[in-house]
Amino acid sequence: MSLTLDILEIGGRGDGIAEVEGRRYFVPFTLPAETVEAEPRDKRGDGIVCDLLEILAPSRHRETPPCRHFGVCGGCALQHWRRDIYLGWKVDLITRALSQQGVQAPAFEQALSCEPGERRRADIVLRRQGRRVLAGFHERASQKIVDIGTCVVARPAVSAVFEALRAGMADILPDGAAADAVVNETDSGLDILIRPHRKLALKLEMREVLVALAERAGLARLSWGDRATAEPVVTRRTPLLILGDATVDLPPGAFLQATKRAELTMRAAVNAWIGDAAHMADLFAGIGALSLGRPGKLSLFESDKPAVAAVDAAARKIGGNRVVAERRDLFRNPLTTAELGKFDAILLDPPRAGAAAQCAELARSKVRRIVYGSCDPGSFARDVRVLQEGGYRLEKLMPIDQFLWSAHVELVALLTK
Repeated sequence: MSLTLDILEIGGRGDGIAEVEGRRYFVPFTLPAETVEAEPRDKRGDGIVCDLLEILAPSRHRETPPCRHFGVCGGCALQHWRRDIYLGWKVDLITRALSQQGVQAPAFEQALSCEPGERRRADIVLRRQGRRVLAGFHERASQKIVDIGTCVVARPAVSAVFEALRAGMADILPDGAAADAVVNETDSGLDILIRPHRKLALKLEMREVLVALAERAGLARLSWGDRATAEPVVTRRTPLLILGDATVDLPPGAFLQATKRAELTMRAAVNAWIGDAAHMADLFAGIGALSLGRPGKLSLFESDKPAVAAVDAAARKIGGNRVVAERRDLFRNPLTTAELGKFDAILLDPPRAGAAAQCAELARSKVRRIVYGSCDPGSFARDVRVLQEGGYRLEKLMPIDQFLWSAHVELVALLTK
């Protein structure tokens, strides 16, 4: 039975939230101050997920979504919201997370809001159905695939590769089989890693098809397999990431910041806020995208083996023993307070889970400056509270919206002791 609901606010997943008789209802593709008709479907946490049936009274902040797949594709949740109001909501997610942890927030730096057509990486899902291959993204809360024509958030080169993947993978995947295509636009062209969902050995004729696909699409490199054991099938150009005076030969499926502009903005913040630190440690460093290429001595710590190998190779090109990379699981084996003592500044950019164990050590350290990059306001606020209790002050914070029209917001912040 359908319900008439008044939407009060947008929740952390991008759904509108209504409340009736103490029960919360989550309705996708709605906005605050709207009245909608919705049908309850499933329980989720402390509420009920609904399907939107009709918007009875639209918000004055509602806009026409630019993508024809919006509402079905699970990649975007908020294309229907006026951009300035939407960005203010993202910034407020950070403010609320800090407030819940009792952390006093400084006046934020101006938020970076990325634009349509800027995303340089995408995980594309491929599935063979009869004679055709679907290439796109999962539907919202479903394993079904939306066959994408053009993705409005992706870089033109990334968006253009959908059709090439459809054509090429039709001769590779058996009927019913699926794979992911991890697409990165590097500084030397597109790098694609195809990860089959089930083991699939490449025969000679299949390799020839992949070579033809790479030629037709103008790829820099096309690889096959899991990240840890990826095999480059064809390399037309080495995929590179240029970072100041450093150049990284990227491993297949490397993690890049979602947009180049966000990467440059975060690097600029790191350089400005770290200042003239003689020796900096980059924790959860990945491929060193936020730290490589800056003056001074640099020690990078990362658990991913291919990333560490790539940074180590870049360090050898730089020479002079300025850069050292170490493979280390900082969740299980964080740098101790004693180890932290030799660094003048710390940069950390952990996954969504944050860096609880490492921040407990940092809180007891004498490091003067910490720059923290985060992709989750909740774990960031939790970690900052620990650092605050250890004598650090949250001095600067810049919101970064590089996952346009999603419910995700990132940030880079400076803490000083």
